[in-house]
Amino acid sequence: MVYSVSSMVNVVNVSLSHISGERLIDLEGGITNLQVTTNISITKITQAHGMLEVDFVFAVNYNPAIANLTLKGVAKVSGNEKELEEVKRNFEEKKILPPVVLQSISNISFIEGIFLARSLNIPPPIPLPTIQQQEAPKGKSPSYIA
Repeated sequence: MVYSVSSMVNVVNVSLSHISGERLIDLEGGITNLQVTTNISITKITQAHGMLEVDFVFAVNYNPAIANLTLKGVAKVSGNEKELEEVKRNFEEKKILPPVVLQSISNISFIEGIFLARSLNIPPPIPLPTIQQQEAPKGKSPSYIA
């Protein structure tokens, strides 16, 4: 799958090369205090043919260990040659990437992670909002805030 995001500085195409998920235990009785951690690791950044290739791994871990999700891919960033060199240099020196690159990787990874979690019948890798009932003023119906 290839996804594209444009910004004033560059275009980011994100493609996934590896999608895996494993449900380790059944959730019949439900689990309380489930913690979901996500991590995006940039494994390599290379510059070639007027673009940057940013290899990444998106990992989702559940505690207690009910499942594991892993997505691997590459974000191809195109733009001005000097800007691309600066992006690469900033990553090598400071380990930072422009927000548009990280946001593109994050968006695609979370969306695909949600689909994968649904297929495995496990909680999604994002926190779901909890609905709290508010006191209704007399004569009005209650409102709900997420």
